[in-house]
Amino acid sequence: MTTIFAKGLLLAGVILGQPVLSAQAEDLKSGMAQKSLEKAPLTITDHQGHKHDFMVEVARTGKEKEAGESSRNSVPDGTGMLFLFTPPEAAAMWMHDTPVSLDIVFIGTDGHIQAIVEKAVPFSERRLTGNGDSAAVLEVAAGTMEKYGIVVGDLVSSKVLQVVR
Repeated sequence: MTTIFAKGLLLAGVILGQPVLSAQAEDLKSGMAQKSLEKAPLTITDHQGHKHDFMVEVARTGKEKEAGESSRNSVPDGTGMLFLFTPPEAAAMWMHDTPVSLDIVFIGTDGHIQAIVEKAVPFSERRLTGNGDSAAVLEVAAGTMEKYGIVVGDLVSSKVLQVVR
């Protein structure tokens, strides 16, 4: 319903030659992108056996995945967003509406990291992909993987991540 209202304000602004989005419509648009998602703990165990804990928002539906981290100006340390793919797929991500740089972690069907894109460029339309089918993709603040020494092959675990063991 708020989507229809925001689009109606956008259309009215275009027809009347007013600014494209009124402040109220912009607030609604931001609110939709920031919709509260399920949160779950996630742990990455690095190649040295160190555990790195995160609290992630879980994007399951197409609409939740589409909104992703767009319109967010920051991603606090220790947080992120986990995109689940059931069944696993050759996931492709982009930074189209995302104003903050991210590390993007592609998680294979076995729970191991199969690819990492570090410091993805804000607003880029470049397709970012993993190596093969991904069970999930994790987005965290840029520099997180480097900071903790997390690399391809490290293990990701979470109660919301269904992997084949």
